[in-house]
Amino acid sequence: MKLYYLLYLCLVLAAVIIIFPSPFQSGFESAAVSTFSLAGDSLAGMDQDTMAISSYSYALGFDENNTELMQKKGECLYRQGDYLEAAEVFSLASGLDPANPAYPVGKGRALLKAGDPEGAEDCFNDALIRDPTDPDALRTRAVSLLSQRRYQEAIVDLDSLVAANPENAEFRMYRGDAYMFITMQHDAEMRSMKGADQILSSGGENARLAANAYQKASEDYMKAMELNPLLTPAVATRMMTHAESQVETFGMILTSL
Repeated sequence: MKLYYLLYLCLVLAAVIIIFPSPFQSGFESAAVSTFSLAGDSLAGMDQDTMAISSYSYALGFDENNTELMQKKGECLYRQGDYLEAAEVFSLASGLDPANPAYPVGKGRALLKAGDPEGAEDCFNDALIRDPTDPDALRTRAVSLLSQRRYQEAIVDLDSLVAANPENAEFRMYRGDAYMFITMQHDAEMRSMKGADQILSSGGENARLAANAYQKASEDYMKAMELNPLLTPAVATRMMTHAESQVETFGMILTSL
């Protein structure tokens, strides 16, 4: 019921702003921004993202350069699957606030979901220029690199995250994913070998590399479950990826972004 009153107040404020002359409008405009923003927050909290987007849009109509409102609107668009539109909103906020890494990270997440990992990586690189230690940028860039099968590069970012956040189970799990992908890659190379000479010359090295990567993946997975037992089902599923496709496994990672 309170939400209905809030929406009614929004309509009253909008009418007052239209009717009253400009000297009186500045105070009403500020109140309108706050009211529409509050309405959007309430709607977003109720998973009414479409209505929340409308409220944030109304608020932006009174304060078009408010990057905080843009971020809220972008997150709602992202949640309801409008990834390209969300990327546009985050891009506008990023241009208005060139020091804040959150906006290029938001744009990158949206582009990654939209199927543009290269564009997403550019956004994460931009965010890391703004703040080289930003954990959201490092984590999402690592996922972007994983999607492009650039596993060693992903591990560099994940190593930084684990070093800075040794008690974070999720970062351990993602690094385990990277090592598991490397394991699968070496296994695939061994299965593709033909002839005794090729097996003798390269098979042993591939087997060693696969075993080493699998050991590291297992260590990270075990540590992740130790740090957060609630991750056990997800980690157990990942440890079965030896028999799954890389595409299916990466799909599981994307669902957590």
